Amino acid sequence: MEKQILEELYGKLRELIPDFETREEGNKNYISYKMQINDKDFETSVVITNGRAVAITGKRTYIYQIKEKSCEQFNNEVQTRYPLFQIYGGNGNISVGRRLLFDSVDELVTNIREFNSVCKAVIPQFEGSCVNFLVKTREEETYDPTQTFTPLEEESSNEKNADYVDSFVKDQQEYCKKTFYELAEGTEPVTKGNDVSFIRNEGDGSLKVTMDKNAPEDLKLDYAYVVDDQELAYIAIANITSTYKELEAFYNEKKRMLHVYSYVTPDKYLPDEPKEGIELLKEAIHNSLETAKKSTVSGEQVSANMQVLMNEQLEEIRLKTEELESSRTQIEEERGAFEKEKEAFLNEKNQMEAELEEERTKLQEKEAELEERENAIAEQESINDEEKAKYALSMKNLTGEIARLQARLGQGSAAKEDSGEVAKLKSRLNSVTKARASMEKTLNNENNELRRKNKELSDLLLEKTQETDKLKEDVHDQAVHLFDSEKAEYLKKIEDLQKIADIAGEEMSPERCEKMLNEDGVYGDVSILHGARNDIVSCSYSENFSVKVVFGPIPFADVCKKLKRVDTKSLSKLNDEVADVKFFTKEDGVYARKYISRRITEEELRSVLSELIGYFDDDKKRR
Repeated sequence: MEKQILEELYGKLRELIPDFETREEGNKNYISYKMQINDKDFETSVVITNGRAVAITGKRTYIYQIKEKSCEQFNNEVQTRYPLFQIYGGNGNISVGRRLLFDSVDELVTNIREFNSVCKAVIPQFEGSCVNFLVKTREEETYDPTQTFTPLEEESSNEKNADYVDSFVKDQQEYCKKTFYELAEGTEPVTKGNDVSFIRNEGDGSLKVTMDKNAPEDLKLDYAYVVDDQELAYIAIANITSTYKELEAFYNEKKRMLHVYSYVTPDKYLPDEPKEGIELLKEAIHNSLETAKKSTVSGEQVSANMQVLMNEQLEEIRLKTEELESSRTQIEEERGAFEKEKEAFLNEKNQMEAELEEERTKLQEKEAELEERENAIAEQESINDEEKAKYALSMKNLTGEIARLQARLGQGSAAKEDSGEVAKLKSRLNSVTKARASMEKTLNNENNELRRKNKELSDLLLEKTQETDKLKEDVHDQAVHLFDSEKAEYLKKIEDLQKIADIAGEEMSPERCEKMLNEDGVYGDVSILHGARNDIVSCSYSENFSVKVVFGPIPFADVCKKLKRVDTKSLSKLNDEVADVKFFTKEDGVYARKYISRRITEEELRSVLSELIGYFDDDKKRR
């Protein structure tokens, strides 16, 4: 028995039985413990073989009188109520036994718990109806409750008042031999080492029954069936192990034989159990193969499907090639039209720039004219200022002369000639004053007119400058927009053309695939394996994932995930739902396979591998 299984069993058993003892001898493991039933210990032993066969036995011996007639009624009643148990009361003893095969630790612990419950039910019933505690048949009990329980195999068969369980084991071995030879009727059993076996044809397959001649406690039933399709056989094994928990299966690739086997413990109370076990093997292998066939496609069908697929792809390539040529012609025509439109636009742009340059020259001339006028105005203003100064000086001199002459006239000393002189000076002063007023009015009018014209020219210059700048900006924006839109459209057509061209591009090769997987950085141990018919690019995705891309007559990609148990119902459902992916199992795990084109692109191959991994990778699904 595997150490890991024993440790798990002992751990879970302590939750049920806190105190028990264990030991190992040969290919058997022993567990001994005591139960308190009616204030006394009830010794119990569990014997486990490497073949996962288990014998659970317990016994109590009495020093009191046993009512044999009551025992007969008791035995019939408990055998009807507990048909899977071997319960016997009589000859001063009560013995309880159970033999079984187990698949899991939980199943064995459940059976031990059930055994204890049955003991606690039947022993009080036996003591109440079959034991007369008022009459002793011996003075002392025949066992010491403080001693460790001795397994049945170590007890002497010659001992007086031999243990019934010892007899039971012997009877069981005899019955096992009897059953074996009844099943072997018409064949010649063969002995090899400790095993004796026979083989006979059974339906469409062959049946092999094996028994240990030294310890004939159970029979191994092995049903074999010829399956040439290795892949079909492994899918059937997955179906068997998931549907029939009590059965085991394996495939002999060399002999092309699918084997299904189980162990059965012959029981005289269940005489048909071995034959039912054989029928179960036949049912399991035929049902699982039928299910496997429904979920797989024959090699011929795969080849036919691939041929149809290849024809469709070749037709698609032909159409794409024609579309490629048509697109190339269309693009060349559009490129010519675009060049003409571009040339016309550049001519219009150059003409507009020439007009702008001419307008700019005119503005510069107006600017020069404006500057010249401004200089003339400044010069005239300077002359006017000088004239004003002369008039002001003349008026000052005249005013002074008039004042002097008037002073003389006022003193009465002035001559008549002086009076006339004053009159002349006043007349002259009036003339000068009027001339000055007229001159100032004229100068002001001229200055205002010059300023008005100057402002008009400045405003016109500013307006023309703004119009020129706006026109330059509009021309630039139109040019940028035209070139950007035409460039984007042209690049898009080039990209579409490239995609079409990729369809008729070079084939995917192992070397190109290896380079791609290495560059991606998510795959490890990338290598090329060269074979007679196939080249295989092999790599790992993670600890439990392996990836293969096979380049052969029909190229395909495989993703394998290592699994101990396979849910065949989910696998069958995936095969029904996903038409272009094939799901199956082998010894090393569960597979997803997808056939690919020889001209598959790198991006398409990445997508295929990601899709196949996604069916088994829980983290990728969540993402």
